[in-house]
Amino acid sequence: MTIYVPPEPFAWRFCGTCGRELIAAHDGQSERPHCPACRRFYYRNPVPATCCFVRRAADELLFAQRAVHPCRGDWTLPGGFVELGETTEEAALRELREETNLRASRARLIGVSTKQSPVSGAIMVLGYLIEEWESEAEMRPDTDAMDLRFFKKDERPRVPFSVHQELLNLYDALGL
Repeated sequence: MTIYVPPEPFAWRFCGTCGRELIAAHDGQSERPHCPACRRFYYRNPVPATCCFVRRAADELLFAQRAVHPCRGDWTLPGGFVELGETTEEAALRELREETNLRASRARLIGVSTKQSPVSGAIMVLGYLIEEWESEAEMRPDTDAMDLRFFKKDERPRVPFSVHQELLNLYDALGL
């Protein structure tokens, strides 16, 4: 298991548009960083991401071994961050293709987990069950993955991300 030391939390100090120093101002609900010149408040919202549940048999799920930090070498569910202009389902299918070379046509939302992340601040991960995907023969690790493997429920590796563990618990509780 990789030991990861997170960076310091990011704090808004200057406007991302005009570069002026931000002040504390009330947005109608609470005090937030504010740029008077741009009339913009800065919020600490969760970063959206997805993860995929790909099953080969009733009790086997696909895991990807991470090729990048944080947690390089650890096993997680395939997934990643949502890009601007795509739906969360599109992001899940894109991330699955990028990491595993599997092409899926349908994904069904099974749950959402929001936790504080030492890397990204708050993160909101949407878990998708991949209902249809191409042949396993096409599967190979790519981009952020160095290895891929199906694990039976009682053999699953410990996952380093609490949002993945929470979604795995939900997946098991739903009996999918």
